[in-house]
Amino acid sequence: MQQLRLVGVQEDGEHLLLSSDDGSSFVLRIDEALRAATARPIGRPAASGAEQAPATFSPREIQTRIRNGATAEEVAEESGFPLDRVLRYEGPVRAERDYVAQQARGVEVSAPQAHDTYRSAFGDEPASLGEMVDVRLNALGVSASSLQWDAWRRSDGAWNISAEFDASGSETDASIGEEPPAMWVFHPARKSLQNANRWAQVLSELEPVENAFTNRRLTAVADRPFDFESDAGHETHGSDTGPASPGDPDAEELLDVLRARRGQRLGVDEEGDDALAVMLSKGSIPAAHPRDEDFADEGEARRLGIVPPHDDDDDDELPHLPDGVSTNTSEYTVVPGLSAADFRQADETVTRHEEAEDDGGHGRKKAKRSSVPSWDEIVFGKGKKRD
Repeated sequence: MQQLRLVGVQEDGEHLLLSSDDGSSFVLRIDEALRAATARPIGRPAASGAEQAPATFSPREIQTRIRNGATAEEVAEESGFPLDRVLRYEGPVRAERDYVAQQARGVEVSAPQAHDTYRSAFGDEPASLGEMVDVRLNALGVSASSLQWDAWRRSDGAWNISAEFDASGSETDASIGEEPPAMWVFHPARKSLQNANRWAQVLSELEPVENAFTNRRLTAVADRPFDFESDAGHETHGSDTGPASPGDPDAEELLDVLRARRGQRLGVDEEGDDALAVMLSKGSIPAAHPRDEDFADEGEARRLGIVPPHDDDDDDELPHLPDGVSTNTSEYTVVPGLSAADFRQADETVTRHEEAEDDGGHGRKKAKRSSVPSWDEIVFGKGKKRD
């Protein structure tokens, strides 16, 4: 191998001038690989290929990667630094991770319970996560000596908490459906934990071991299945006695007449008044307002009873009811509705009153326009004020 010695730097500043023992001159370009080789500690083997220029990691970046869950070996391999150099920055971050894991183990996961299973394990005190995990692993036949806790920070600021243990000696892996570790999400500011997998749920709750592995599902419970056609049929039958539907021709005709008579007083168009009264008497009318034709010949009000009257002698045939329960029913007075003739008579009465007021007020100043009479004035006339 020919030995070369440095003579100087070329004028462009990008090449080195070298010479050999026999006086031959050589030029070496200054590139990144040369800079990295001169900056590398003596005795470290040179990298090859794409790893010739190792990534530059600051102490802060090394600690950030370890805080996010990387090991010192992984950071050393990724950065190209020797392991002992990475270990110098690992200590404070490793202590922080252990402290967060200890905080998570102290979070209360169960309030004191009254049943014997809880009292035998925790007495009258609340159960923390660490205590609950120890009790549950013992109940599942898993040795607590293999339990290892760890914590690392997430990108959202929360922390992942893991509990690693050896469950190979039991049948719990197959029953639960996944392998350890148990995982939680821990929020230090709120002191709250969230289960991140099935193992975390099993170890965080005190439940019978034989029921610990059943998949919990929520099932909607209904009294009976909903039958749309059946329910629709009931509604249809129940609405036979109700008001007419919007598509009923009679209802449409009634609406047209009401729109045409908007703002028109009774008595101006007698034929229209009669037609309106007839249309109002058609269709379904509530029980409190029976049709006019049913009561045209009756001058006094009827009384309706739910059961026919009976003599006192027939009381023996009635069922014997408990004290305070009676077979007597309430009675309701039904007043006949007004006919078109009643409307015309009321309107004529109002007209006569207005004419009488006009005749009696010739000597006075012309009165202002009369206000619209109230319904009582239309039906009963404008009389003297009651005492």
